[in-house]
Amino acid sequence: MSTVLLTGANGFVAATILKKLLERGHTVVGTVRSESKTTFLREQFKTAVDSDKLKFAVVEDITVPGAFDEVLRAYQFDVVLHTSSPFHYNITDIDKELLQPAIQGTVGILDSVHRVAPSVKRVVVTSSFASVVDRSKGTRTGKVYTEADWNPTDREEGLKDIGSGYFASKKLAEQAAWDFVKEKNPSFTLTALCPPMVFGPPQQEVPRMAKLNTSNLDIYDIFNGTSDPRYGVWIWVDVRDLAEAHILAMDSSVAANQRYIISQGNYSPQMFVDYVWKHYPERAAAKGIKKHTPGKYYPDEGVYGVDASKSVKELGMNYTPIEDMLRDTLKSFEELEAEGK
Repeated sequence: MSTVLLTGANGFVAATILKKLLERGHTVVGTVRSESKTTFLREQFKTAVDSDKLKFAVVEDITVPGAFDEVLRAYQFDVVLHTSSPFHYNITDIDKELLQPAIQGTVGILDSVHRVAPSVKRVVVTSSFASVVDRSKGTRTGKVYTEADWNPTDREEGLKDIGSGYFASKKLAEQAAWDFVKEKNPSFTLTALCPPMVFGPPQQEVPRMAKLNTSNLDIYDIFNGTSDPRYGVWIWVDVRDLAEAHILAMDSSVAANQRYIISQGNYSPQMFVDYVWKHYPERAAAKGIKKHTPGKYYPDEGVYGVDASKSVKELGMNYTPIEDMLRDTLKSFEELEAEGK
């Protein structure tokens, strides 16, 4: 069993990774931005906390040089799973608040591992399909994205608006990680995972439904009748599959210094609408959920696709169908509503 540093442990993706790591007997140290962020996780995983299989460390600002030095020195880690990414609302300075934090947060932890944690053999970074896709090409009918593709947005373009800045930040951060490995030749190997839209049952703390993670709000706002379908990226993955990919990448020798798209394939938010009307007709009617275009998922000209076969062949991924994700996620939403969330 491994000793794992999991950054951003209270996040949507990380909380699901944490659950799987503990179920498999690994010892985990999770970083959070403040001690208060540990309360929910300590309750959820009380047995692991009581048996010292789960500990926490506060890293207030991951962009500060050496931010992870203290926690990395305190334990003998085998693996680092870096899922945390700085986020800010009401961004006024794209470079200072979006680009630099993403890049420095990623390079910073690699630098800390390289300098003070020689026991670490593998670092897995949660990158994004945003570092793969070319937004400027739109739906790009017939294009099938693979790991060989890179978002062409550069720093200059990323400064134009917040949307471009987000996509640029993901691309520049991942690119900086690969540049670090190439230049420093560290004793650890790197794996980058590039998920698109991530949906699934929330394992993280949900103080109220409006505070769900952004992607799950795309489903809940339909389920609650408060929003029409929101269109954007046309591919998706179940959060439980993405968590599994992190764990498979930890130990896979073939994953050393490799990049993987982690995705089940195409989806449309119209699928959410159709599912709710099929399985929750009374709720759909009561909430006034519009049916929109049942069965019509994509524009007439079609949309781009994705080839995630590398993750299947090399990591052994087995992807969850969208119907199963929606079944489990909507059940989870009902449970949260019943708790008064």
